[in-house]
Amino acid sequence: MTQDVKSFKDLLVWRLAHELAIEIFKLSQNTKKTSLNYEIWRQILRSAFSVSANIVEGFYTHKGKTYVSFLEVSRGSAGETLYWIIVLEEIGDVSKQKAEHFTEKYQEVIKMLSRMINVINSKS
Repeated sequence: MTQDVKSFKDLLVWRLAHELAIEIFKLSQNTKKTSLNYEIWRQILRSAFSVSANIVEGFYTHKGKTYVSFLEVSRGSAGETLYWIIVLEEIGDVSKQKAEHFTEKYQEVIKMLSRMINVINSKS
């Protein structure tokens, strides 16, 4: 993080995670829900929004180890979201192309979070 970061909205990782969560939300609105897939969609929405929400919560702690804990939870939620993408593709709710898009972008989020965690840990 640089001195120019005054808000969580200045964090590229937050912007990307938030954009992806909104994209998944919109995709869920356009997908027919059944009793079989409803819970999967609820779970992916929880994990997708958890990624960006934990970045925000950690940002406002302004404390190294506490911030890192929130970033680690965020990274875990990104990994969980990747899993649900696989499931949704396999049950036919998400196209292979969309699944590849989300996989690529969430792997980018995970790498960015890992870099942030390493930088913060190296300063404490």
